[in-house]
Amino acid sequence: MTYYDYLNSFNRWLESNALPGNAQLMYFKLLNVFNRAGWPESVQVDTLRLMQMTDTADKRTVYRARDRPAEAGLISFNKGTKGHPTRFSLIESIFCVEYGTKNSTKNSTTNGTHIKNKNNNKTKKNNNSPVKSYELKDIEELAGLRLPDHL
Repeated sequence: MTYYDYLNSFNRWLESNALPGNAQLMYFKLLNVFNRAGWPESVQVDTLRLMQMTDTADKRTVYRARDRPAEAGLISFNKGTKGHPTRFSLIESIFCVEYGTKNSTKNSTTNGTHIKNKNNNKTKKNNNSPVKSYELKDIEELAGLRLPDHL
């Protein structure tokens, strides 16, 4: 899955699932860490960095924000110890099963739908069309990120 796939899938997931705002921010920030690291299987992030990324002054708040996406099956992590940061992994299977992303083996209800092309108002067949699309400004606002202008 790409960064864009994760963002869209997560936002679609949020349409039918509840997750507190600080847990959503944690997920978006962790996605950013994975993106900047070149999408490794896992990344290590220490508690101080999590606190800085989420602008949180209390470790317990960061731990709760970290635990909620894990409980929802969005991420997994191995708690760190002194000198060894927590190791995080992204779980994409929840999105593949529920929303039929390109890596899914399950048939999606959106397969074979027609979408209007904004540029020339023609319809085209798209096997992996999203249920809802988002503008970059919406993604930036939700994630608290500033994406490059050339995207």
